[in-house]
Amino acid sequence: MGQASTVLTVPVVIDYASVVVGVLTGALFGCRRRLDVVGVTVAGFLTGFGGGIVRDLLLGAQDVYFMSHPDLIWVSLAICLLTFYFRGIFLDLNKSILLADTLSVALFALAGSSKAFAYGLDPLYVVIMGVITAVGGGALRDSFAGIMPAIFRGSNYYAMACLGGSCAFALLAFAGVNLVPAGFACVFVVLMLRYLSIRFDWRTREEADLTPRVASAARTMRQRLRTRSRARRRR
Repeated sequence: MGQASTVLTVPVVIDYASVVVGVLTGALFGCRRRLDVVGVTVAGFLTGFGGGIVRDLLLGAQDVYFMSHPDLIWVSLAICLLTFYFRGIFLDLNKSILLADTLSVALFALAGSSKAFAYGLDPLYVVIMGVITAVGGGALRDSFAGIMPAIFRGSNYYAMACLGGSCAFALLAFAGVNLVPAGFACVFVVLMLRYLSIRFDWRTREEADLTPRVASAARTMRQRLRTRSRARRRR
């Protein structure tokens, strides 16, 4: 599977920043779970690189991101160690880290969508790769920690925000819009949906059974049909 000629290049600083924030949030997760230094490091690396690794494996990519940036590996290792041994500094930055984490996830969604588009995949798979890249690392981290991944529980929009951003990118990219505005649209949609879901406490539902409503609508429809049938017979 070869790459397409049109590729959206994200500035290296922004690209690295998204991974660094992902690694930091993963390491903080490990600290809150009282993991040892190895556990904190693994949690950090899974969060920062996990989604991209899964994406590249599914794409059959020759340029696996994790294997192409050894300097970023060393930086990520240093962040995990600093977080473990100086956690008091980082644990007090909850609000700032929440904002940075949301931006990081938005950039991950963009990275996944744009790389899938560059490989010539259909719009559906462009969206899927964007979501996998954005939430895959966190899901792997939670699974390794023995807890249900956050994306499977009712919560403020997280995966849904990434889905919206990936859809925005795919829609614009396949419509022939320049990839730079499409990339900005992806990031903006993720940030907007995430912010609005927290601001107005929009949550995905853990249970949704439409059976009673469908059954009620079916009964109402049958009653109307019977009434009409009787009216016609009287005529």
